[in-house]
Amino acid sequence: MTIFDEEKICDALPFTHIEVHSQIHSTNDRAIELLRQSALKSPALIIAESQTKGRGQRSRKWWSDAGSLTFSYIPSPTTETRTDKRPTTPSGLISLASALAVANALASIEPTQVFEIKWPNDVMVNQSKIAGILVESVSTETDLFSVIGIGANINNSNMPTLQAMDDQRKSMGTSTATSLAQVSGNANSLSEALIKILVELKKQISIVNENPLEIVEQFNQVLMYREQAILVASPSGTTLKGTCLGITANGGLRIKTENQIKIIHSGSVQKPDSSG
Repeated sequence: MTIFDEEKICDALPFTHIEVHSQIHSTNDRAIELLRQSALKSPALIIAESQTKGRGQRSRKWWSDAGSLTFSYIPSPTTETRTDKRPTTPSGLISLASALAVANALASIEPTQVFEIKWPNDVMVNQSKIAGILVESVSTETDLFSVIGIGANINNSNMPTLQAMDDQRKSMGTSTATSLAQVSGNANSLSEALIKILVELKKQISIVNENPLEIVEQFNQVLMYREQAILVASPSGTTLKGTCLGITANGGLRIKTENQIKIIHSGSVQKPDSSG
């Protein structure tokens, strides 16, 4: 029996296509496969109790186990994104809006905690990662779809497993992990958490298409390390040191170095004196 209340989820938000898997390689991969086969109508939702080959930014493995919330949301391009394959806003803003939606939803569940976003889309609490987002674009003959993959640690309480993931993340120069149950001491309904995130996703995607600058303003309010010294490691391996000034209108990160202000569109952010 699935741990998700599919009827409750569908009552809260209408979906043309919904799948709930006890185990799957990757919800994003499943969504992309269906889109390329023209076998998926949006808006769509694919949920997994466990992923065996989940992935995050830059092909990093996204770990999930009992208590994790992992799913992919595919908005309808006819109502939430454009249908002529030309995005109304920079594609990076969809990722930022998704991270903002997750942070807002988790804050509504646990208002005593301060949730921040480490650019571009790691949701953090107490300096530890609690959720991550991977947005992938899929072009079909008629439409351009955004597949929004989200992994959030909700009820994870297996400390050895979390510690093992922490060790792996440290070796990659990224943040340690935590869960909502760990920071709050309370378990939460995964279905309720999913609904809250989905409601926020629909809201933020609507905003990013109608008024993208509002997303930029909101994101800058919860941006981790803003006005602080940071290191940004690029995919090519180079490192840039400077002061984080915030994000630009197209989702880039503004860095003030000794000589100039640079805009970074891809990379991993960390503090100069820490590993995450």
